[in-house]
Amino acid sequence: MQCLQNGLKLFVLIACALINGATSADNQYSRDFIPRESVHVKEGHCHDDQTKVNRLEDVRRLMHEKKLDAYIICNVNENLGKLKPHDRRLESISGFSGRIGTAVITLDRASLWTDGRTFQSAIDDVDCGWTIYRKGGSNSTSLVDWVYDNTVDGSSVGACPYLTSLVWWENFQTIFKEMSIKFIPVYEDLIDLIWTKNRAPLPNSQIYIQPLQFAGETWQTKINRTIQKMAERDADVLVLTNLDEIAWLFNLRARDFPFDPYFISFCIINAKNGVIRLYLVNAEEKLASTVDSSGLRLYQFLNTSVIGTCVRPTCKKNTRIYTNDNMDTCEKTVNIATESFHKTLCVDVREYNPSRFKDDVSKASRDNCVRKVWVSWSCSEAFAEEIPQEKLILDHTPPMALKAAKNGAELEGIMNSTLRDSVFLTTYFAGLEKRMKNGDTLITKDLEVEIKQLRQNELYNNGPSGVSLLGFGPMTQHLFPKITNDIVTENDVFLFDMGSQYLDGTTDIARCFVFGTPNERQKDIYTRLLMTQINLAMKTFEAGTTGRDLDSDEVREPLREIGVHFPHEIGHMLAAHGAIVEGPALISNITEDWRSDVPRDRHIFECRKCKKPQDVAKIPNWSEYVLEEGMVFSNEPSFYGKGEFGMRLENTMFITTGQCEKPCFAFRQLVFLPYEPNLIKPELFSDHQKSWLKDYHGMIEQLVIPQLQARNDSTAIAWLLNRTNVTFLNN
Repeated sequence: MQCLQNGLKLFVLIACALINGATSADNQYSRDFIPRESVHVKEGHCHDDQTKVNRLEDVRRLMHEKKLDAYIICNVNENLGKLKPHDRRLESISGFSGRIGTAVITLDRASLWTDGRTFQSAIDDVDCGWTIYRKGGSNSTSLVDWVYDNTVDGSSVGACPYLTSLVWWENFQTIFKEMSIKFIPVYEDLIDLIWTKNRAPLPNSQIYIQPLQFAGETWQTKINRTIQKMAERDADVLVLTNLDEIAWLFNLRARDFPFDPYFISFCIINAKNGVIRLYLVNAEEKLASTVDSSGLRLYQFLNTSVIGTCVRPTCKKNTRIYTNDNMDTCEKTVNIATESFHKTLCVDVREYNPSRFKDDVSKASRDNCVRKVWVSWSCSEAFAEEIPQEKLILDHTPPMALKAAKNGAELEGIMNSTLRDSVFLTTYFAGLEKRMKNGDTLITKDLEVEIKQLRQNELYNNGPSGVSLLGFGPMTQHLFPKITNDIVTENDVFLFDMGSQYLDGTTDIARCFVFGTPNERQKDIYTRLLMTQINLAMKTFEAGTTGRDLDSDEVREPLREIGVHFPHEIGHMLAAHGAIVEGPALISNITEDWRSDVPRDRHIFECRKCKKPQDVAKIPNWSEYVLEEGMVFSNEPSFYGKGEFGMRLENTMFITTGQCEKPCFAFRQLVFLPYEPNLIKPELFSDHQKSWLKDYHGMIEQLVIPQLQARNDSTAIAWLLNRTNVTFLNN
């Protein structure tokens, strides 16, 4: 009996240790990598160049003229999307080069709020005279409380509505009202007024067509489907400011950004009067440019005139197009979602001008005939404020929802491009291992350049899809390792995480290698990452499931058993030749996301100075979006071991119909690249995990080897078979 009691005590102790270990894993990354410091006052280390200090003082001079006591700077552009050099307003006055940042300037102080991932770089980058707050820090203060502490009752705080989202604007307005602070719209951004020299222009890359064989449907069909979705919500006008939605809708791409094949633009679709309006940078120049190899010009593709003005045809009975912007009778309507009108769709193209766009949104929204006007969650206040409140629909737009579930042609393109990339990487990694054995000197930075150059030779390649995450040894422990001149040896972990853009798809792949003999810790972590990846890949789920539901404790259990946690989603959506990360869905059960280590709104609107709790509006979490067949996701469990090494395994996959007793969904793999058997501890695997891996190896051999044979690459074939023909799966 005593032995039994001791055994029970031991069992309880072990169970408690496992539970505590799993719980502590959630905070391990924060303890290891998020800085302990919460506030940093940048007093010394002033920049030699006084340009930024002078600009800051110029902004304060304008604040004094406009009777502003404080000015808020959101680190965004008019599309509220990724920043271009032209948009680096915050950097132009502070030196801060990161993405996650919001600042406040008073007449004698300047403060910046960023997150743990960029806090240290902010300290390094920012000029003297600034105070830097880490969101989520124990000693940090929220932005709104800081404003309260550094102003007096009745003070005026300004911000630019073009550069602030509708959601954030309403939050600022609500909280400052509670604080007896006036919140003032400043339509001409103060930094724009003073930053007139040495500023990069808006990007103006050439637009090209996404071919129908890859897009799967014409832009006219997409417009029609969008109109049908609008009709379900009684929306007559749709305002689009998200670049991914506009590019997808019109089957157009460009290279205004290093990685995302999009172009600066706005769009309005008016289903009431049949006007489709697209706003482009250097519109007339783009309209006259060719958009494909046949010599087709953009104005021809959009069925408009060379100057972008539609010559509207007379249509069938009861269908007439009106172009009068001052239309004031509800009898003048047109159904542009009909098959008979499909061929007559025409796009009015205007110059990209946020002020002009704002006026056009106002005209369309205030038309008495228009019932509802639909905008996205990322619409700026400047545009949304033109819409009467009773007409406003604030939600994911139809193009966002429609493009989330890829059509047959898009899925085929993604499958082909990812297989092509898998074959390329098999060839490359086989050659890399051979060079290691031959004693070649391999430098991380050189390998990154080499991979990019060689990938360009692949069919339909269109450059990288994201930042290269390439590292060796201690550098791999960081979420975003810097590309260095480290020499790759046999003694540590080599991390590869580099996706690519192809005209028929977007790829995102990560693998890890130890070219010598790995230690037990490396093998344990690698195996548990693979087990976690397999757990998600094997999932079947019912209709109505969200990404939060899928990223369960069961999926992450192999890592939680040893107290390991990675502080980001396990899966993000990918576009079809578009952004490597897109919405509206995410496979994640944590509050952090890929943009920040704390919820984005935290320590911006947390109001301790308010007399009563404030109801703060929030943008919907992508992890709460219901998953659909045809969505494409990454599957990327990761490890960041401070003082050790880092690892990431990343595949992509799409949702398809599953084989269950009742209707369900499952994942189908897109990446076919073997794992490293010298890093796998097979005794940790369950039978189901072994079975999945064996089937995966079979698919790799079936799909990749024929293409390697066509290339006469015997080295790559041998390398692949050494990884798929492993004894522990055949026992």
